[in-house]
Amino acid sequence: SPLSPRPRIAVVGAGPAGLTAAYVLAKAGAQVEVHEGSRVVGGLSRTLDLWNQRVDLGPHRFHTQDARIDSLWKSVVGEDWATVESHPGVFRNDGKVLRYPLQVVDVVRKVGLTESIRCVLDYGRQQLRPLPEVRTFEDWLVQHFGHRVYEQFFRDFNEKFFGRPCSAVDASVSGAAAKDASLVDTVLAALRTGASNARARAVKQVTEQFPYPQRGTGEVYERMAQFVRDHGGEVLLESRVEALEVEGRRVTGLKSSHGSRAYDYIISSAPLVPLVAQLPGQPPEVQRALTEARDVLTFRSALLVYLEVHETGLFPESWLEMHTRAVRTCRVTNFRNWVPGLYGAERSTILCAEYWCSQDEALWSESDEAMAALARKELESVGLLGPAPVGRFHVVRLPRCYPVYQPGFQRVLQPLQEHLDNFERLSSIGRGGRFSYNSQDANWRMGLEAADGARAALGF
Repeated sequence: SPLSPRPRIAVVGAGPAGLTAAYVLAKAGAQVEVHEGSRVVGGLSRTLDLWNQRVDLGPHRFHTQDARIDSLWKSVVGEDWATVESHPGVFRNDGKVLRYPLQVVDVVRKVGLTESIRCVLDYGRQQLRPLPEVRTFEDWLVQHFGHRVYEQFFRDFNEKFFGRPCSAVDASVSGAAAKDASLVDTVLAALRTGASNARARAVKQVTEQFPYPQRGTGEVYERMAQFVRDHGGEVLLESRVEALEVEGRRVTGLKSSHGSRAYDYIISSAPLVPLVAQLPGQPPEVQRALTEARDVLTFRSALLVYLEVHETGLFPESWLEMHTRAVRTCRVTNFRNWVPGLYGAERSTILCAEYWCSQDEALWSESDEAMAALARKELESVGLLGPAPVGRFHVVRLPRCYPVYQPGFQRVLQPLQEHLDNFERLSSIGRGGRFSYNSQDANWRMGLEAADGARAALGF
């Protein structure tokens, strides 16, 4: 059938990737309808209203070197943002907190001169005797930093996070770690000899300063959703997509809890495997991949425990990565140390303790009360709470939110992506849609590229 004068486009998922595509397409004149399965927009980057304050789902930074993305972000946020001077830290097994980005003087003072020299010498030996093959995340870390630095700064945190040894994680996860500008760049800047001034400045810019909306990261996506509505589109909440409608190799519509609707183009950030399972004409290799995906394309889930603490001077860091096996929590965020717009006139601090697990682990089934008690006990045990009275608590459960790159996962992922890419008028984007760990920057790029693809296909 001929296209309507105003192209009708569906976007499945109101997270960063989906809403970026929806915003750009609405701005270009398309009739955009966003289908979001939950009751709120923003996905993993949403912001919560909690006890007269605003909090994100853990610490969320936005940094980009893409001029188009930077311009788009600022056009959405306007003047309602501030430059955050972040003060993250690394909480070690010995109870010491290293400044982050790592600084040589701080590392030497807290790790010790002897151990610091051993780390540098071990790194040098590793460069002289490189591994013959780099297949796992452990291989990659050891190759780049040496065994001692790997054990000091990477192993414990990552094994808690992934729920498996680093030797059972594919080396390609290193690309996500590097893009996230976490300890990779900072260890390089602090310990690798010959780091250039330009690289050091880039590390400082990315990790120490970043733009942040006055009312939390989710404010950006709330504004994007409202822009879609204001330009004749819809944002359908609690809209669960049940099936795609396909004619030959062209996707023509979808069926959701809001009924069946025809579309000229569909952009989906829904999970990849169930999306591919809906598409017809699956060759044997795709059918095998769908079967194997259950065990190979797995995810970690997160439990976020928010505690209201009746004190404002708990610790100076914006967040702490917990590189200690003494506690199960992986990261603790102190929202008092972000921007005043989050807490306003409130005289309490909200802490967020993150716990990562699989949904078949006992931790996932613990009650909210048990999780709050665990978080409080752990933070007290490592001295992050002290005598400060704790008031209310709130628990957020994020199922299947972080893809786990098992060794060889590409063998299963590739045929699924290739089958999906064979269909016209359909794009799959985002962390779940591509089984890819994406920063906000990467999700925005995917959203922009999907919007560009839709405009090219439909000629507007």
